[in-house]
Amino acid sequence: MSGYSIRTSATDASRFAAVALIIFGGLLVPAAYADTWVELTGSDRLRELVSGATATIEIDEDKRVVGKYFEDGTAKIEAWGETFDRTWEVEGEDQVCYSSLTETSCFSFERSQEQPNRYRVINVETRQFTYFEVEGDGDTVAAVPLPDAQEGGLAGPSASEIAAELSNPNSTLGTMNFNIDYLAYQGDLPGAGDQDATRLTFQPALPYPLSEPTNFFFRPAIPIIIRQDVPAGIGSYDTKKAELGDIGFDASLGKSLAGGNIIIGGLAGTIPTATDDDLGLDQWLLGPQLGYAKMAKWGIAGILLSHQVDVAGEDDFDTKVTGGQYFYAFNMGGGWQINSGPTFSYNHEARDNDNKLTLPLGIGASKTVFISGRPWKFGAQYWHYIESPDDFGLDYQIRFSISPVVALPW
Repeated sequence: MSGYSIRTSATDASRFAAVALIIFGGLLVPAAYADTWVELTGSDRLRELVSGATATIEIDEDKRVVGKYFEDGTAKIEAWGETFDRTWEVEGEDQVCYSSLTETSCFSFERSQEQPNRYRVINVETRQFTYFEVEGDGDTVAAVPLPDAQEGGLAGPSASEIAAELSNPNSTLGTMNFNIDYLAYQGDLPGAGDQDATRLTFQPALPYPLSEPTNFFFRPAIPIIIRQDVPAGIGSYDTKKAELGDIGFDASLGKSLAGGNIIIGGLAGTIPTATDDDLGLDQWLLGPQLGYAKMAKWGIAGILLSHQVDVAGEDDFDTKVTGGQYFYAFNMGGGWQINSGPTFSYNHEARDNDNKLTLPLGIGASKTVFISGRPWKFGAQYWHYIESPDDFGLDYQIRFSISPVVALPW
């Protein structure tokens, strides 16, 4: 049965939801079938069943997930513009185990006595089922019972695989990132500790693949100031509401190397789009950006560094800022991660050393789930600033993030 193909399609909204969830769930609730099932055993028989197989499940006319299993024990899952590498092997006489970067799952196979072309795959640990049928010359149609878990199956990546890939700075997964930040201030200025701000930052990430290990990124960060207190004199503050801040961006190349090493290089900049003079620099900034990350089974850790200087705009003062972001994520299973990505900066033109460095320590957690077949990542982080400008600087920051995965337009 090598070379079989699994396909599903939907004719109404409820069936669409079920099909979409199969792709990213893969393990389904057992249904009430009249079939009598007989376990498939024998290492050669199982190896023949999986070796060379292609499992394809369609979300709609434009999107599908494909799992390809090769004779050498490797496999590739293609979903949402990304390729997830897997390996597979027959364990003993009755199981096939699939391994990704983050997890290993083992399955047994059964065949229906009443319908010889009907099969089911059983997760050995959770005892959940996926059904499929082999028809005619090998064309296979998957059943569509509603899933009850977000585990990776033959054709789809699991929530844990998606979560790990979303932490990869060189991922080809497209996302729409929404960050909601609450910021509390401190400082030597009278009343500084009573000031705060709330902001929403929208940052789309739509990488353009140049080759299998290399991608081009242009990522604008669009800040919407919901409310922010700014100094207006000694002991007085103005409150700004419903304003746009300066838009930041990076345009970089990312390259994945052997051993989980990732390098990034390009440009970072700032566009003077602030709708209030107190919320922006009124300058165009530009400079180089470099980054490095190490990705492993446990998770990822890395750093991005940039150095921006004013290249146009307001010329009454100079701006030179070295900044960046350090980030980490520990894979906890089930789509959960312990992670954070605090940003830091060093303002070379600040009036004295006590007002140059802004540096937080961050901790957080996130959960990746599937909603109607689409992966979503939800997260919360807390940043505590161990260094910030003495006059008026950040004390702590709370961030809530929402990141749906989207199909790339190219």
